[in-house]
Amino acid sequence: MKKSIRALGVDDSVFIPHTRGMVKIVGAVVRAPAYLEGVILKDIEIDGADATDKIISMFSTRFGKQIRVVFTQGLTFGGFNVVSIKKIYEKTGIPVIAVVRKKPDMGKIENALKNHFDDWEKRFEILKEVPLKEVHINGHRIYVHIVGMKIGDATAVLSNFTLRGAMPEPLRYAHIIASALHFGVSRGKP
Repeated sequence: MKKSIRALGVDDSVFIPHTRGMVKIVGAVVRAPAYLEGVILKDIEIDGADATDKIISMFSTRFGKQIRVVFTQGLTFGGFNVVSIKKIYEKTGIPVIAVVRKKPDMGKIENALKNHFDDWEKRFEILKEVPLKEVHINGHRIYVHIVGMKIGDATAVLSNFTLRGAMPEPLRYAHIIASALHFGVSRGKP
C-alpha cells in the first residue's frame, strides 16, 4: 500500500446515553500522514442499528473512490449502535481497522446489552465477529479489530497515520470535529 493513501476516520459526537434521538457521526478524510481533505457528516439513531449503513453511505460522497482504509473509533457509536466492520469491508472492498485505547470488558458489555436490548444477541455477535488484537504504535499499546488486511500491514498503516500518541490522525480529526459539534469547542481524547 502506498504511503500517501487516503483514509476515512469515523467517530461519533457526544450524546446523552439512554435517550432517544439522533447523533452525528463524523468522517474525516485524511491523506497520509495528516492532511485533512474533507469532512462527511451523517446522523445515526442513538442505540439504533444504522451506523454500519451510514458509514457505508460515506463512500457515496465525492471522497468515496479515494479512500483506501477506514478507521473507526471502536465498534459502537451513539451508545450501542454497533458497527459491523466486516459488512463495511464486504460492501466497499476497503480494509477497516477499528481502534480502541483500552481492552473492552466483554462480560460487562454483554450484561449491558442483555439489560437494555431485545436484540442483544445480534448486537453482541457483531461485536465478536472480528477478533481483537493488541498492537504497539509509537510505544503505545492499542487494540484493533482488522478486516481486509494482515496485522503487519495494518500496523504499518496505523504507524503511517499516527504522528504522536496512539491514535491515527483521521480518528483524531474526527474526534476533534465531533466534540466541537456538541460543545462548540473541541475537547477530550479520541
